[in-house]
Amino acid sequence: MSAYHLLLITLFSASLLTGCQPEAAPPAVSCYYWKSAFDLSPTEREWLEMHEVERLYVKYLDVDVENGQAVPKAPIRFTDPAYKDFEIVPCVFITNRTFQATVNPEDLAERVWKYLQEINSASHLSPPAYQLDCDWSPTTQAAYFRFLARFRQLAKGHTLTATIRLHQLRYPEQTGVPPVDRGVLMYYNMGEVQNVEEPNSILNTQTAAAYLTADMQYELPLDYALPMFSWVLAYRLGELHAIINQGVCRELDTLAAATAIGPNQYRMQQNAYFGNHYLNRGDQLRCEAPTVADLETAIDQLKQIDNHCEHLLFYHLDENLSYAFPKNLPQRLADRLTTP
Repeated sequence: MSAYHLLLITLFSASLLTGCQPEAAPPAVSCYYWKSAFDLSPTEREWLEMHEVERLYVKYLDVDVENGQAVPKAPIRFTDPAYKDFEIVPCVFITNRTFQATVNPEDLAERVWKYLQEINSASHLSPPAYQLDCDWSPTTQAAYFRFLARFRQLAKGHTLTATIRLHQLRYPEQTGVPPVDRGVLMYYNMGEVQNVEEPNSILNTQTAAAYLTADMQYELPLDYALPMFSWVLAYRLGELHAIINQGVCRELDTLAAATAIGPNQYRMQQNAYFGNHYLNRGDQLRCEAPTVADLETAIDQLKQIDNHCEHLLFYHLDENLSYAFPKNLPQRLADRLTTP
């Protein structure tokens, strides 16, 4: 057999092997738990079991500024032993203004780390990873990244992740890339919540499209977080008056004091309470939630990023998930992410 024929056979065999490579496995479905007390309802337990969720990203505490000092707020309380059935990833939400104050980033990292370990110790938890959530700005980048660098030293042996917003994904040369192991792209809250004309500030795929390009790359491997929540925004005299969390549109349909004026939009015809908020006659309401089509479009947009997502996260676990979204939707979206 000639060298030429041997070369053809080798190339043909290689092409067969390449063509038979298995597709990337879909990411694991994970979920955020963003309440100050961990206490699963029967409905929430059922939802987690149905979707075979093994990992929960639990907000351990907030960090904000009071009297010029960074202080922890709303620490988690594990009141339900069901947390032992899950892999728990502690999350810390830090306001951007924390790093605008005169705080020592390294000292803050050590204090936050110590606080987290006290919670872990009391709950007998050994987390595999930690997540830090801060929408940093150009003026706070240096301080926040120093905080992350010190936290990463303290968390040696654990995976450290940081949340990434769309503008940070699109313009890393201006915003910098955080010194962590992985990023979590927050693919929601991308619209103008203050704008009474905004169609959907939770998930506006047209807005998101402007931040993405074909074969986009980022220096960190990324997991993705999608929204599974709703709220009602109340506007008074054209300005945002209140955010009524987990407001349900069907409740607005039965609110005698409100009249529909458009898709998911209502106007108060008389003063009344809704969602523990007192609303005035003339207030305009907009109910927002991602649709299934929105979420599918979001997945298709995320495919443009040259990246292998390991966890597809959903924000956040709540009673409303059981009836607001179709069953098995999270897994369908995870499968769609790896489907050509």
